[in-house]
Amino acid sequence: MSHNIRHLQPVAKVKIIFAILLSLLSVYLFFEGTLFGLILLGAALKLSLREGFELDLEKKRYRNVYSIFEVNFGLWKNLPEIEYLSVFKTIKNSRARVIAAEANLGFEVFKINLFYNRNQHIEAYVSDDVDDAFKVANHIAIFMELDILNATTPEKEWINVTSRS
Repeated sequence: MSHNIRHLQPVAKVKIIFAILLSLLSVYLFFEGTLFGLILLGAALKLSLREGFELDLEKKRYRNVYSIFEVNFGLWKNLPEIEYLSVFKTIKNSRARVIAAEANLGFEVFKINLFYNRNQHIEAYVSDDVDDAFKVANHIAIFMELDILNATTPEKEWINVTSRS
């Protein structure tokens, strides 16, 4: 049984297909003698980038994962004694620019934090879908035997995932 938990943000299949095609074109252009292939390769890698979180419960460590074409990168850090998980709603700001016009856009996201030392936290996951956020939170909570604080609504509530009290 694996003691690792890894959750990566989903990427649309169209982006992956486009990234593969760009990669192939970039390799062709590079071997044809143009450096434009390297620029296209950078764009392809950016399109295929997935971010996520990985826990290694056996060695008690965690890392933020960056995955490019299923190759994972990230530095391991020691995992403190986690007290509980929290799922909460927040606004993610994004800036859109077109020549001289600029707009700030905000949209709802749901974050999962692992709390330790009463008020310190580790951000574990971000999703734009509340059901996806709770699915990931339940997965982590079951393996780590933790309770979940549902802070997505004004009335916060505890969700007991494990049998402990």
